[in-house]
Amino acid sequence: MSKQDEQRLLVKIATLYYSENKKQSEIASLLHLSQSFVSRALTRCQKEGLVKITVVQPTNIFVDLEKAIEERFGIRQAIVVDVGENASYSQVKHAIGSAAAHYVETRLRPEDLVGISSWSSTIRCMVDEMHPQNIRAAGVIQLLGGVGPNGNVQATILTQQLAAHLGCPAWLLPSQSIEHSVEERSRLVNSPDVAAVVVAKFAEVDVAIVGIGELEPSQLLKNSGNYYNESMLQLLAERGAVGDICLHYYDAAGKPVLSQDEDPVIGMELEQIRRCPQVIALAGGVDKENAIRGALQGDYIDVLITDFPTARALIKG
Repeated sequence: MSKQDEQRLLVKIATLYYSENKKQSEIASLLHLSQSFVSRALTRCQKEGLVKITVVQPTNIFVDLEKAIEERFGIRQAIVVDVGENASYSQVKHAIGSAAAHYVETRLRPEDLVGISSWSSTIRCMVDEMHPQNIRAAGVIQLLGGVGPNGNVQATILTQQLAAHLGCPAWLLPSQSIEHSVEERSRLVNSPDVAAVVVAKFAEVDVAIVGIGELEPSQLLKNSGNYYNESMLQLLAERGAVGDICLHYYDAAGKPVLSQDEDPVIGMELEQIRRCPQVIALAGGVDKENAIRGALQGDYIDVLITDFPTARALIKG
C-alpha cells in the first residue's frame, strides 16, 4: 500500500469525524474498520499535519499572558480578567471576585477543607457571586481572626456564608486579627476555643483562599479596627515590607519581616500557607504589583486571579 493510499484513508476518517461530526464507532462501522484503528488514525492525522486544530481566542481572554505568568513565577495557574485601563477599584474587585467564584465552584472537590482569609473585600465579592453548591466540602475555616475591636464581625459572617454555599460546617476563629501584644496572642492561641482552630485545623487545610494586602491597610481593615498602629507600620516599612497574606508581612523576596516573637497576629502563618496544597490568591490593581510579586517570589501562591493591567505589569517588571 502506497503512502497516498494511506493518506486517502486517513483523510476520509478525519473528514467524517471533524467535518461530518460522526462518532468513532459510526466511522468504524461505515468503513468496516475497528474502532481502535479509527482512534489511532485520528491521532496520526494530527501528528502528520493532515488535521490542524485551531483555538479561537477572543480578544478579552489572555491565555498567552496567563502562560507567561505561570512560567515566569512557577505557579500552577494564572487567571487574568478583562478590565479597562481606567477601571475603578470596585470594578477590578468585582471582576476578580466573579472569576474566583467560577474557579471555586468548578474546582473544589468533595471533602476539601477550605480556608478563607476573611478580611478581604475581593473575597467578599467572590462569595457574593457564588451560588449554593452540591460539593459537600469538609468545612470552611477562618484563617484570620475576625472580631474587630469596634465589634465588626464581617469576617465571621463571610466565613459562614461561604460554608452555607458549600453545604458544610464553619470553623470560626474567635479572636481579633491583631492582638494587643505578642503575650496576649500566645495566651489566646493556647486557649481551647482558638487552639481548636489554629492548632488542630490549619495544617489540614486543602485549599486556602487568600487576599494580598499592601503595607497601607485596606479600607475594610481600617473600618474594622483590625490594623497596626503608625509605629508598627513604620517598622514594617523600614524592614522592607511590600505586602501581606493573612496580615503576615513579607518583603520583595517574599521573606517574613517579623519574627515569631514580634508578630501579634492570630492567623495562618506564611510557612503554613506555603505548605498548603493549594493556595488561591485574589488580588488586583496595579498598586498591588509589588505585593503580588513578593507573594509570588515567596512561593506562597499556586493560583493567582488578577486583572489585565496588573498581570501585564508583573510580566514587564
